[in-house]
Amino acid sequence: MGGRTIDAALRLLDRQILDVDGMMAGKVDDLELTVPETGPPYVSAILAGPGSLSRRIGGRAGAWLESVHRRLHPSESPGPASVSWGVVHEVGSAVRLSVRKDVLELDRFEQWTRDHVIDRIPGSDRAPD
Repeated sequence: MGGRTIDAALRLLDRQILDVDGMMAGKVDDLELTVPETGPPYVSAILAGPGSLSRRIGGRAGAWLESVHRRLHPSESPGPASVSWGVVHEVGSAVRLSVRKDVLELDRFEQWTRDHVIDRIPGSDRAPD
């Protein structure tokens, strides 16, 4: 299996994720590594959102964020939002994807917040997009 070798912590973590249209889709909070029987480990997915950030932060702040994520998520055992490495188009100052952000699960927390908090604020329907 061919590929290029990069320092994942330096080149990927905390990078902005942009979809195929250049729209912001989140930040790289963590990485999923696959360890084959032979050969070095490789990045198989990007993890993003509060489900992955909480584990990276750790301590009380991480536990609090994980707790909020679990309470607000519709699934009984939510994990971090995951983006297959197969849709990564380019790694530069941002991680560019080959798909639109609406087909990803990256903005589910943002959508929940919009639907359950922002939309209930009087006058929020008049705000520009």
